Amino acid sequence: MNAVPRALDTPTTTPLVVHESRDFRSYHAFLRAARNFMEGPLVGAMHDAYERRIHDQGGAAPADWRAAERVLDDTLEFQFYCWAYRNLQRFKYHRPTLGIFATLEAQRAALEAQLDATARETPPECLRLDPQLKLPEYFEFVPFHQHTGGVAKDALDGLAYEIGRRTTVPSHGDPNGIYRILFEALPQGRYARVLDWGTGHGAALVTWQRLHPQSECHGVDLSAPCLKVANQRARENGMRLLLSQQDLEHLDYPDAHFDLIFFNFMLHELPRSHTQALLAEACRVLKPGGLFAGHEFHLRPGDPFQNVLQRSHAYTNNETYSIPWYDTPIEALGRAAGFSSVTIEPFARLNRSVQRPGRAPINANHWNLYQFRK
Repeated sequence: MNAVPRALDTPTTTPLVVHESRDFRSYHAFLRAARNFMEGPLVGAMHDAYERRIHDQGGAAPADWRAAERVLDDTLEFQFYCWAYRNLQRFKYHRPTLGIFATLEAQRAALEAQLDATARETPPECLRLDPQLKLPEYFEFVPFHQHTGGVAKDALDGLAYEIGRRTTVPSHGDPNGIYRILFEALPQGRYARVLDWGTGHGAALVTWQRLHPQSECHGVDLSAPCLKVANQRARENGMRLLLSQQDLEHLDYPDAHFDLIFFNFMLHELPRSHTQALLAEACRVLKPGGLFAGHEFHLRPGDPFQNVLQRSHAYTNNETYSIPWYDTPIEALGRAAGFSSVTIEPFARLNRSVQRPGRAPINANHWNLYQFRK
């Protein structure tokens, strides 16, 4: 592939803006606050109920998540937590007039026209779409994160995904902070050519390019609507990213092409039956000594309470492949795929705890940092 200038001096397109009413912003601020309550005080109240139930049943701590689930299952707090996890996300997307889908639908003609116009103005090597690409069944038929229909069928799916991601973060928070946290954790080095493995709406790749303007930046994804949004944001930022619609299991890059491949919470979105082949293809296009790395949530070892909460998310938020992911021998699969080493360590900066004055904190989530070295 021919090298392409990594960045432009000035933006090359007018920013695309989804107009959000005051009511829309207020509604989604309320949903954020409700989610913060769910992930904070409600988790604390749930853990209190969990401890009371254990005490009432004789005081023996559950030995594993199955025993912990039997304790939690009948508590009102856990039932409310599951309801909130399911429905706060549903309300975000589907609420008439105030939901993400309704807001985008009201602006469909203008938004589609601008995305298409920017795509037409983009050099072909910077945005390669493949209308004939056969989407894998594991991707085509799963409404990830309750995004009805998935993220590859409707022309505005990329924008819906982008807004859905942003409105999960508190209004005062930086939605791109999670990407910078990952990049700061990676070994420092000169990464001349990088690949964002499942780039989605492109925010991570734009963040990387801003931090590393010397890198030639590529992004691949199955979703054409997402890639159009990534292209739009790149050109708004004066960047030339090399974006292409491809199946991650069958990339068209030559062997040993990249110094770094990074991903953001991708492993739990993949069926276990495909994981080794996907890793092998990533290994193929990575240079010897190159790094394939990213962060992902998982079960916290030795914490049955957290394990129940983490597993419940699969059912309440359409995380279809999460349960098998927790049992996937990823280190063994990585080595079988051709990586010389696989390092898995807790990602401390993402592992938030619910603080309780005078008492031990509660762990409601758990993240790992995964590094595969060729």
